Amino acid sequence: MWVDVKYVTLLSNHLQQFKQKNNVYNFRCPYCGDSQKDKFKARGYLYQKKGKYIFYCHNCGVSRSFDKFIQDNAPQLYGEYKLEMLKETGSPKDPVHIDITIPEIKSTFPSYLRSGSPLRKLRKISQLEWNHPAKEYINSRNIPNFYHSKLFYCSKFYHWTNSIIPNKFKKVAKDEPRLIIPFIDQQKQFFGYQGRSFQQNSQYRYITIMLDESKPKVFGLDSIDVTKTVYITEGPLDSCFVDNSIAMAGSDTQIAFDDVVMVYDNEPRSTEIVKKMQKAIDRQKKVVVWPNGIEYKDINDMIINGYNKADVKLLVEQNTYKGLQANMALMSWRKC
Repeated sequence: MWVDVKYVTLLSNHLQQFKQKNNVYNFRCPYCGDSQKDKFKARGYLYQKKGKYIFYCHNCGVSRSFDKFIQDNAPQLYGEYKLEMLKETGSPKDPVHIDITIPEIKSTFPSYLRSGSPLRKLRKISQLEWNHPAKEYINSRNIPNFYHSKLFYCSKFYHWTNSIIPNKFKKVAKDEPRLIIPFIDQQKQFFGYQGRSFQQNSQYRYITIMLDESKPKVFGLDSIDVTKTVYITEGPLDSCFVDNSIAMAGSDTQIAFDDVVMVYDNEPRSTEIVKKMQKAIDRQKKVVVWPNGIEYKDINDMIINGYNKADVKLLVEQNTYKGLQANMALMSWRKC
């Protein structure tokens, strides 16, 4: 560990707001910059895990091994570090070539957040103060911290949208703040978004804006593994509690993945939802039919009222049906 400690000290000159507490080092994240408005924000950490230092940022979520962190942020030290580690661990029997060429430094920003992206004008939920109304709203919904850097706050939704699509909204006098839920595809391209009102009695709770009409209205495409079962929820916030899931964002677009499970809201009295479920069953899709006795209308409601992710996972897995079984379960559910 002494070699790592030595190079943490050497790195400290490259890191803003660097400080140490016990064996943990804290500083401004060199990947996301932490905050453009508050120069004292420092949410990057180097900490020990299984005898090695690991970097993690609580703002952008970037995680790196220590050698990769040096390579990214102090390439001139990287070759020296590798040579010194080789000396420390002992010379191998066979000669090992170590490339100490300074690597090309590439931007670690995802493409949808690089210069020129409309999202760069907004603040992520993870960047807001703890007493900010939008932050309080997200926390009241128990949204996992991982998603705080994927959701954004927009203080003037109509004006911001008009800056992307001129004259999209003709009347902007009654502008309002909204939560921005971006649609990012598997190539990390920003192609649309939903603006969710913070007002419970809003006439338009969700407003969906598409920048590319050829793409489906889907949230979460950027973070799924299509080789595994993909869960498709009705609402974007519901998808935050189901691993490997996406959300239809108000659309009933068909998704052409090999293995999908449709997870609709728990509203047996809703004619629209029953029709959607029946349509999915008729297409031979797997569907979650919620068991009797659950009074909450969707996954996020379940979480708010005491369920955890493990509970939801178990409910989803145990109540997934297809074909005749799905039809029988749906018939029983809609009578609730």
